[in-house]
Amino acid sequence: MVGGGHEPGDPPTAPDPEASPVAPDPKALRPDTPHVWLFDTSSPGFDALADRGPVADEERARADRLRAEGAGRLLLARRAALRRVLALYRECAPGEVRVVTAPGGKPVLSPHAVKAVHSPRPLSFSIAHSGDRFAVAVDSMASVGVDVDLIREVPWARSIAKKWFGAAEAASLDRLDGSALEMAFLRLWTAKEALAKRHGAGLRLMRESGTELDVEAALAKERLVHLDSGADHVGALASSEPIRTLVTAPDALGRINDV
Repeated sequence: MVGGGHEPGDPPTAPDPEASPVAPDPKALRPDTPHVWLFDTSSPGFDALADRGPVADEERARADRLRAEGAGRLLLARRAALRRVLALYRECAPGEVRVVTAPGGKPVLSPHAVKAVHSPRPLSFSIAHSGDRFAVAVDSMASVGVDVDLIREVPWARSIAKKWFGAAEAASLDRLDGSALEMAFLRLWTAKEALAKRHGAGLRLMRESGTELDVEAALAKERLVHLDSGADHVGALASSEPIRTLVTAPDALGRINDV
């Protein structure tokens, strides 16, 4: 059961979900038990996915347009990893997984391929990448949003918070400084981004539409948790359903190599 809380005036913190002792089993996917696959994109094995595929022609064309060194290969590797994860749930070849972009920018399975093999409910997923982490969250029925962020200095944290956060959330950062401020800011930011992605849009689009992303309310309803994203990263997962158990694969590459 998800539980926990925080003292009044503290930055909102996500409750800790019940930890699962096993890696994700696609056959055990349930709306209240989302699965999160975490990849270390700095590993040689992950880079090799750029050559192994599969990737779509439009994704390869997009990768060719990226100018930053290594960015194109990283994009191809992420998409190959995503298809291999989703193929486990659909019990098909990775090349049969068709991913399209929905209005708002969220990647989704194409309409004719949204049914999970082991459930009559739709298969929902969300992706995020930052630093050397790539996350894929998967759920059945429930809509999910995942976000990860590299822990780093955020010089304008308070100014950004006043623009993008609620008044109480921004005020909760005022008494913090240094690394404590940066960590609290990034935890709030990833929580906001996860909630926005759960709705199928980015944080900017949600703000422009006037939709309030209330982190504290999501925590109280057990629909938001922090992720253990590995060293030097923070993360969050949001769901349209209460999260009872969070099943994670912290070193997911080994699970998909044979897919």
